Amino acid sequence: IFHAAHGRNEDTAAIRAFIPLNIDGKPSLLAGYTCTPLVRFSLDDLQSGSKVRGTTVAELGNMNRPLDMIVYEKDGVSYLMITNTARGVMKMKAADIAEQTEVTQKVDGGGTAGLPFEKIESLSGVVQLAKLNEQFGVILRENADKELELSTIQLP
Repeated sequence: IFHAAHGRNEDTAAIRAFIPLNIDGKPSLLAGYTCTPLVRFSLDDLQSGSKVRGTTVAELGNMNRPLDMIVYEKDGVSYLMITNTARGVMKMKAADIAEQTEVTQKVDGGGTAGLPFEKIESLSGVVQLAKLNEQFGVILRENADKELELSTIQLP
């Protein structure tokens, strides 16, 4: 993968969160790595024992780690929602992934690049996400006292 925060290709970076989805009608895997490059892999390219190169479609800021991802549909539009350790919950249009050009330049200073996203300010401390249905999600959130709370939310 190309790791924009480090400005180089990396072969041994570990996937921290991933989700299978169709991108432009093709079965794909979207993977988030530590320091949050978001990388697209075509499942057609995966072969047993072979090395595959993904396409970095976003840099979501360094000193950060993705925790969980869901895909859902609202008002006829598919969205990807990601929760992170340092950058909160981010929402982006799934269709934008297919159109996004590859991120190939170094991103300095904790900046972001690639896919546009909306930060969901009302969802702080989220450590796990799950889609209940197309209207609601289930979250596990750490509160101010460092206690975990389980609750449902209306998907934004």
